[in-house]
Amino acid sequence: MFYKIPENLIAEIDDLEALIVRHLRGEVDASTLKVRRVPFGCYEQRRDGSYMLRVRTTGGAVTPAQLRGLAQISKRYGAKAIHVTTRQEFQIHDVDLTNVIPGMRALLPLGLSSRGGGGNTVRNVIVSPEAGISKDEVFDPSPWAFALASRLIAEPDSWNLPRKFKISFSNSPADTAYAQFNDLGFISTLRDGSEGFKVYVAGGLGTKPAVGHLLHDFVPAEDIYAVTTAVKRLFDRHGNRKNRNAARLRFLWSSLGEERFRKIYEAELEQVIGLPDGKMAPYVLATVEHSDVGHKLAVAENTSAEFVAWRKRYVFAQRQAGLFSVVVPAALGNISNEDAIRLANFLEPFGPYSVRAAFGQNLRLRNIPEAALGAVYEVVADITALADAPLVLGNAVSCTGADTCKLGICLPKGALTATEEKLRSTDLDLDSIPEFQINLSGCPNSCGQHLFADLGFYGQAQRKGQQMYPAYAVVAGGEHADGKARLAKPIDTISARDLPEFTRDVLEVWLEKRYRFSSFADYVDAEGKDDIRSIAGKFREVPEFHVDASYYTDWGASRAFTLVGRGLGECSAGLFDLIGIDLKAIEEQRKRLAAFVTPNDRADVLFKIVLSASRALLVTRGIEASSDEAVFEGFLRQFIGAGLIDRRFTPVVDAARLKEPDELVRRESEALDLADSVKDLYASMDNSLRFPAETAAGMRPA
Repeated sequence: MFYKIPENLIAEIDDLEALIVRHLRGEVDASTLKVRRVPFGCYEQRRDGSYMLRVRTTGGAVTPAQLRGLAQISKRYGAKAIHVTTRQEFQIHDVDLTNVIPGMRALLPLGLSSRGGGGNTVRNVIVSPEAGISKDEVFDPSPWAFALASRLIAEPDSWNLPRKFKISFSNSPADTAYAQFNDLGFISTLRDGSEGFKVYVAGGLGTKPAVGHLLHDFVPAEDIYAVTTAVKRLFDRHGNRKNRNAARLRFLWSSLGEERFRKIYEAELEQVIGLPDGKMAPYVLATVEHSDVGHKLAVAENTSAEFVAWRKRYVFAQRQAGLFSVVVPAALGNISNEDAIRLANFLEPFGPYSVRAAFGQNLRLRNIPEAALGAVYEVVADITALADAPLVLGNAVSCTGADTCKLGICLPKGALTATEEKLRSTDLDLDSIPEFQINLSGCPNSCGQHLFADLGFYGQAQRKGQQMYPAYAVVAGGEHADGKARLAKPIDTISARDLPEFTRDVLEVWLEKRYRFSSFADYVDAEGKDDIRSIAGKFREVPEFHVDASYYTDWGASRAFTLVGRGLGECSAGLFDLIGIDLKAIEEQRKRLAAFVTPNDRADVLFKIVLSASRALLVTRGIEASSDEAVFEGFLRQFIGAGLIDRRFTPVVDAARLKEPDELVRRESEALDLADSVKDLYASMDNSLRFPAETAAGMRPA
């Protein structure tokens, strides 16, 4: 409906099916299958044999029939709920590998596909959720986004790029689709009465995030295909295909330099724009001005306090007279299959343009007559427990984290749920800050878009003695308006257990001071950074495990926090954090060593250096030692015994293991050399935490 399925997709699905069959027979290994299935939006979840299908929905637009169909496919092949993503897509979880192809084929009659839902492909094109209905928009970019998506997904070179390629369309300078944080971003602009776009390039989140660079002040709307193709070709021909962690377009901008990047781009653009099909026409959409559906669905006038509060929080007047849009907050982005079917059936009379997915992992209903709002409330209040919550909670975002994602470190869904419960139990006037954005990601990757947030968090692993505990780095003050875009600034670190109380305290201070500042970002710059760091300081001391074990169990988890068993080759971000703690401790102890003269003091420092050096890389071997003895035994076996570290260091490790202070002092130079050897070994590892010999052999850590 909102993009055209490529003609060759059926044949491609057939090919993928044949590969899956061969894999199930043992003829094709998992790595080979992964390379083929991920570009189809098929990801393996944490539970072995369980997969997720990410369904492309341009601008989050689906018809009620498509929404109902997605829920029915999920009901037949997947989990009990469909999931709304932060990039306006829908995910079907818990799909058995044998049901992946039937699920993909079931999408086709709906006009939907998972192709491009993952991998090094042109990903889902996103659009301002209020595009076409906002009173403040310059013009609706949706028809252009739908047309561009249809062309791109039909082109073979969209499926094998150096890295993923994300495109965004915003309908106004407010940049509500984050155009400046995508590989290619378009912002609706008028010039001499003609529709066009301001264009940004090479922005993005994740590793070394960056705000995009202005590529054009204005391009006519019909030229956006040429602009996109020129950038795509530049990326395809010059992007880094060796190191996936340095392969995004923003890294290419840096490596080429602005001048060369622009020169190559202009040459590509000149070639494309002169082609017979270099121009592009918008997708044709019917105009929605009014509807009498509301009169047919009208219920008795609702004057309850609950309805009045809901209408104030979640209902917004459209630019079309008499029509309204309604935000439907899906708790953690999940809508049960039955509720999605019920909502779709309800929306059917409102026409094909009545619902879109929004960035807050929510749905946004559109073109609702005022007389139908009572009926809408009855349905929504029954579907989501957030219907009676302030908008700041309804729009709060959490990625799935370690619940299903192999990259996840923490469980941000549990942390966000606990935070919402904490905030709802307070007397804070949350309705006075409806625009405030709280975002949580389970790891440094920005699936929860924490870098856009007013107050953002991303998961980390921290250690108290030998015991690990879940924690979050705190960032604050992100902005996205055109000309003001910036990433949230790093502030501090907080334990996962303290995150709800910490958030409450930050909001309490902001509510007291907000009248003095034009935005939360301005407050962060002026005095908020110090305030937030001071609040974090109240929670700095984490109790020992035997004092309060809850700090060592993540929100929603049933066992103590651990990274072991979390797909070590794919969980590098969390391991890097944990390794860094020990490497930093080594350097701190080195500095202390210079200050100590007595043998006993020097022995104590050397013991800590050998302990940190022995422990630093154990997690890459799947070892989470619970005692000093276990650290040394694991290191001797997995590193010295395996030949990764020279056997000459065995005596100094034994001296630490046996707690022989005189021997440690005598072998001081060996202890320091051991630390250097561990650091060098770490530096030699690739981005999947494999050592050179393993990389050459195609091995992964056991």
